[in-house]
Amino acid sequence: MSTIAAISCNSRKENIHIQWNTAATLPNVNGKTSLGYAGPVAGVIDDKIIVAGGANFPDSMPWLGGKKKYYDDVAVFLKKDNGLQLLLQLKLPDTIAYPAVCSAPQGIVYAGGEMQNGLSVKVWLIKPASNNSIEFVSLPDLPQATTNASLTFSNNKLYFAGGETVNGVWSQFYSLDLNNQQSGWKELSALPKPASHGLLIAQSGKLFFIGGRMKTKSGISDLYASVYAYDFSANQWGEKKSLPYALSAGTGVAYGNNEILLFGGDKGETFHKAEELIAAIAAETDASKREALNQQKIKVQSTHPGFSKEVLIYNTDEDEWTVAGTIPFDVPVTTTAFSVGDAVYIPTGEIKAGVRSPKILSGQLKEKQY
Repeated sequence: MSTIAAISCNSRKENIHIQWNTAATLPNVNGKTSLGYAGPVAGVIDDKIIVAGGANFPDSMPWLGGKKKYYDDVAVFLKKDNGLQLLLQLKLPDTIAYPAVCSAPQGIVYAGGEMQNGLSVKVWLIKPASNNSIEFVSLPDLPQATTNASLTFSNNKLYFAGGETVNGVWSQFYSLDLNNQQSGWKELSALPKPASHGLLIAQSGKLFFIGGRMKTKSGISDLYASVYAYDFSANQWGEKKSLPYALSAGTGVAYGNNEILLFGGDKGETFHKAEELIAAIAAETDASKREALNQQKIKVQSTHPGFSKEVLIYNTDEDEWTVAGTIPFDVPVTTTAFSVGDAVYIPTGEIKAGVRSPKILSGQLKEKQY
């Protein structure tokens, strides 16, 4: 367990304390210990916490020829004082990983993603059902199959931004009115630039798109420190103060009336080294040199140090970022954080290149004002 405290950059002192621990470990599947999953469906429905789907490499690491496997397993937990208790194990309508995910009053929504046979256009709502169970309700399809996009909820509408399509990373931005589903997804003002692996969070009457990345034609990704705020009435994005550093694939939640908390994320150092070596291998025609480069790539990926453990706090009123300490665990990327009361959960996800975590991290939040 660990506590972090932050003091914001405005005139009043404000401490946010977070005590971190492991709330639960994902259950065994088919008699085998869970490896954990990247790109899961995760969120909260009433008093239930759901972790489902995702992908991993069950046989060997990808740089050794391991094949990615996609899952449809659902674990339903109940929140208890001392952690989480497994309630049910079910199945999704289909395997899925890397969808855009958010929790809403109606339940958990996941949109797009990918499976063994390609990208998905499907959108599903997981909602409460009788006998303490859950059910799956189909929502209107996305305009285009998309993975690694971002999703949030505000004023009974879903907002879907960015992601990767078969044609590359895009900047499209859509909304779906849950009271008028027959009208489908409505196109809004696009993101200022194409982005996948970003965060889309509703706070202070606006939407904030934070960080992300874009894979370029060279094979080397641009990682973003940019932050944009969407004005609903103007249907327009405006630039805000950038992150302290470029960041993608992290997690975050709205907190209080004017703050956003970000947890971990990929700063890109190792990611870029691997991309550069992959590009060099593709360009090299000499077999021995290709193999030497491949061995370099294997070393870079197999010795991956993990991702950022820092907590960042953004104050929407002050347009200021604060680095607020670190999380004392391996912090996963490509997952979805969500809050339940004064607790935040970061379930499973990727903790190093090719490596998943079966843990569900929890942080108890407490704010003191002086």
